[in-house]
Amino acid sequence: MSRLFPIVAIHEISLNLYQSGSPNGIPLNRPNAGTKNDTMASLHKKALKFQKDGNQEEAMIQLDMALEIEPNNAELLYDKAISLQMLLRFDDAIEYYNKSLRIDPSNFGALVNKGLCLSNPNTNRHEEALSCFDQALRLAPDDPGALSLRGYSLDSIGRYREAIECFDKILETQPKEVNILINKGLALSHLGKYDESIAYFDTVLDYEPDNFFAMQLKHEAVKSMKRDHMQ
Repeated sequence: MSRLFPIVAIHEISLNLYQSGSPNGIPLNRPNAGTKNDTMASLHKKALKFQKDGNQEEAMIQLDMALEIEPNNAELLYDKAISLQMLLRFDDAIEYYNKSLRIDPSNFGALVNKGLCLSNPNTNRHEEALSCFDQALRLAPDDPGALSLRGYSLDSIGRYREAIECFDKILETQPKEVNILINKGLALSHLGKYDESIAYFDTVLDYEPDNFFAMQLKHEAVKSMKRDHMQ
């Protein structure tokens, strides 16, 4: 799954969770499970299958039973947070990410996913989200997903130049990543640099001629530039 999150489609990012795999080849640092008895392990295994199949409610039933056995198991708390986030219950997910991070503060996935919850349009707690992304980037400084999300939060609170720095860092290694080209173009538009932003949207359209976001944002940038020239 893509871990580069377009600002213009930020409502979709809650489905792009750090559940498995490694960002930039760096292990996700999932929390240590601790001592598991057979019953808890079986419940956890069932929960992960339900989670993978998209049945988050049933996954949480299994996780809650497992947590009755090991209430301070960071991995179980983390996985429950993921299910809550998949159900768009962001405040509840943040609570469980916090519980997991109190036990294992170096869990990269929990930091990024907590930041995702905090920066979601339904919560808009970008300053807190930035703290999560900064902590995650100390663990994996070049992770494109964390950089992209940090750029989104910076853009959302008007720190456009810093947002562009995040996008530029990604573009150093992924110069054709259209989501990041769009994000940089949008940040440039916010700075009133419409000619530069249009160039970025044109680059996207060279790669993807039917990209709706690039077409829409280019149209808005052209209108804004014309309005500025008339003043």
